[in-house]
Amino acid sequence: MKKISMLLLVASMMTVSACSSAKPADTGSSGTASSAAGSSGKPAAPVEIEFWHAMGGDSGDVLQKQIDAFNSSQSEVVVKPVFQQSYDTTGEKLQAAVVAGKVPDIVQLNTRVWPGFAANGALLPLDGYIKNDPDIRFDDFNKGLLVNTALNGKQYTLPYNRSTPILYYNKDIVKQLGLDPENPVPTWDDLAAAAKKATIAKNGKIERFGFAASMSGWYDYSMIWSAGGDVLGPDMKTVLLDKPEAARGLQLWVDMVNKDKTMMPPVGGTSTSSSGAGQSLDTGFLNGQVVFFISSTAGLASMQKNAKFELGTAFLPKFNAYATPTGGANLAIMAKAPKEKQDAAWKFIKFMTSKEQTIFFSQNTGYLTVRKSAEEAPEMQNYYKQNPNFTVALKQLEYAKEVPSLEATKRIETELNNAMEKAVTTNTPAADAMKEAADNVRTFLK
Repeated sequence: MKKISMLLLVASMMTVSACSSAKPADTGSSGTASSAAGSSGKPAAPVEIEFWHAMGGDSGDVLQKQIDAFNSSQSEVVVKPVFQQSYDTTGEKLQAAVVAGKVPDIVQLNTRVWPGFAANGALLPLDGYIKNDPDIRFDDFNKGLLVNTALNGKQYTLPYNRSTPILYYNKDIVKQLGLDPENPVPTWDDLAAAAKKATIAKNGKIERFGFAASMSGWYDYSMIWSAGGDVLGPDMKTVLLDKPEAARGLQLWVDMVNKDKTMMPPVGGTSTSSSGAGQSLDTGFLNGQVVFFISSTAGLASMQKNAKFELGTAFLPKFNAYATPTGGANLAIMAKAPKEKQDAAWKFIKFMTSKEQTIFFSQNTGYLTVRKSAEEAPEMQNYYKQNPNFTVALKQLEYAKEVPSLEATKRIETELNNAMEKAVTTNTPAADAMKEAADNVRTFLK
């Protein structure tokens, strides 16, 4: 992600505020859902709002169906989607848009990206809408998915496409290996042993890898927490990445790639970057070149549709205890958007996070239902019975922990990504790579 320091962003935003010809928007702290209509009732023409998102492929098709459904469901608001390739690209372009003073009205932002924008005043607090709009039913949102949505006591975002990483596996091969097909590798030691059994090498060339994962800090959070470590201390300033617990999981991956040769070397990038690393791993798994791999539950529907073998899913393996981060993205309204567009964006957010839409979205993608009423609905319960793989991420939420939510969240994760990639690709001891990451984080957390 392009590194524009938040200090620079603040300075740039102050300049934009002074120079922009756009009418400053209301802070939204007392906003209501009905104000878009104005004093004369319905507006003369629909309010058009620009929506930036990062969903392509099958998930993008599902999103477009939701947008089409919203646009045809009423005559007051028209949503114009703009695809931004990836979460990282969305963040980069939004930084530039904030600096230029020409922002979209509503944006889908990754859970580690939005805190930086909120901390610098670029996002509209939604508390006023939530308080004054009886239709939102805020207490119906899944509490496990409200983590990573608020900052300093203000609700800047609401969850839309939320997920956890899960373990995917080829159940046919797992059965051939004599492992429990329903819970083959509950621990990381189990997975390392199973990967040795599953890997096939001929004439010095690996034809099938036991395990694969992209070098994503999102996955490493789980291993760090599971081993008893953490990223930061409770004060959000004490860096803990150079503690032994923080390096345990990464060292296991270093050994699996370089010593055991049972883990596919990283393609490059992370599962949430625009590198396509995630898609490459999906392809390797579906082609039978990989037996176990970690990816987001977001791809479950597509994986289930395309797998030519019996698909298995399970919790992420553990060291001492299960632990998982949540991820995906939330919906946010821009603070600089005109008031009538903010109100229109709120109507769109309500629609997209409604019980009916979260059922539709979850069943067609694999993302988690963000509403308790959706999870408990008969149509969703029946769907879970017919598709038990869809319950894994939901059950795993019991072990969800919150990624440190602060202005530097994305920068911390970038350091973690870099440490993982360096350690695995250069066979650097994980403790050394994490020490370097910890020192870098301390530099910008001062």
